[in-house]
Amino acid sequence: MKKTIAPIGLTLFLICLLGGCARLQGAPAAPAPGDIRVRPADGMEMVYVPGGTFQMGSEEGDQDAGSDEFPRHAVTLDGFWIDRTEVSNGQYAAFLNELGNQEERGSPWLELGAGYCQIEQVGEEYRSRATSADRAVVMVSWDGADAYCRWAGGRLPTEAEWEYAARGPEGNVYPWGNDPPTCERARFFGCASCAHDVGVHPDGGSWCGAQDLAGNVWEWVADWYGTYPAGPQENPAGPSSGEDRVMRGGGWHASQREVRGACRLDAKPVAHVGCLGFRCASGVEEDG
Repeated sequence: MKKTIAPIGLTLFLICLLGGCARLQGAPAAPAPGDIRVRPADGMEMVYVPGGTFQMGSEEGDQDAGSDEFPRHAVTLDGFWIDRTEVSNGQYAAFLNELGNQEERGSPWLELGAGYCQIEQVGEEYRSRATSADRAVVMVSWDGADAYCRWAGGRLPTEAEWEYAARGPEGNVYPWGNDPPTCERARFFGCASCAHDVGVHPDGGSWCGAQDLAGNVWEWVADWYGTYPAGPQENPAGPSSGEDRVMRGGGWHASQREVRGACRLDAKPVAHVGCLGFRCASGVEEDG
């Protein structure tokens, strides 16, 4: 006997097919671990970091840990996107060509002609020096990093997001795991004398696919520097005010201890340092 669809069932089927299901087909799919998207403003590849809970900071008794890495505490984060690499000189020069090298707190976004800066101004144009377009930008103040991320359609990652992207839910010591760093995994003390091209150490990638979270340049994050809380947190944004901002990841001059995922340093927001750059992040709700 041939089966037929009852009138009511047929009606519901047609409604779903022509209405509800069509809307579902048009809705953007939720991001998944390993997904990559390209940010239109600057061509930066971003990797998706799925939400989860991890233990932020270091365990008591860790001989490599600084006093500001305690107490270790549980942090739960929503999923977010983070730049696969640090922002480069070429990308930052393009930003300056749109907005200029503005000043905040009496300090320029980029300290031109000083230290290890590889961007120059020729007339009214900003451009990276020859062979330096793909190197991580340095000599950028916190305000200069923050302004770039907002211009690109994102923001600086929070300190918790940065550490989670670097260490993962298992709390790895380094982005690649618990084995000590090598020059094939990271650009740190003994391997370099300046910032290098971004993304050229695939062996040092983290669990979410982000590169250079250990070594090459320290990275500004969004938070004011302060002490850790004792209890669990959910999507923490750090202290509401302060004098210094947090920097993470270790630079080309950093020691093995400083390229650990839990290591923290602080600096004045107006600081311009030859081993300090940044990357950006954005929440899933900002997906275009």
